Amino acid sequence: MHNNINFKKKKYNFLNIKKIIKILPHKYPFILIDKIIQLNSYKIIGLKNITINENFFIGHFPKNPIMPGILQIEALAQAGGILILNKKLNSKKYSTYLLSVEKCKFKKIVIPGDILILKCKIILPIKKNFIKMKCKSFIKDKLTCEAIISAKIKK
Repeated sequence: MHNNINFKKKKYNFLNIKKIIKILPHKYPFILIDKIIQLNSYKIIGLKNITINENFFIGHFPKNPIMPGILQIEALAQAGGILILNKKLNSKKYSTYLLSVEKCKFKKIVIPGDILILKCKIILPIKKNFIKMKCKSFIKDKLTCEAIISAKIKK
């Protein structure tokens, strides 16, 4: 599967940061998605611009800054949350909660200047308000992280 995004060949749905903030309950400094470039009923693609101005770089290897792996998982979970809430008719009345992270692997470090591409795909349909997604993050076409993320939807 080729992971480069080609904006000329496909039509994308865009959600900017203003729309993302209206969907997710997270606020600064914990909003870890900058833009959604594709969203349908079963998958989402989002972007996170990694800058040296991120709060976590102050203490996470300040002389050799890398994005903490757990925050990569959180960024994927937030993308998954938007995907899940997109399926609900009245999404403002619902929240998503991370339940589990399975088969997590970190493949490449993420540093300031990178653009993290976040992809989540539903692998098990919503059943009793639980959902399971296969999530991956990339820098260009290089896999940085992958995991199976489960979440609960609560009114």
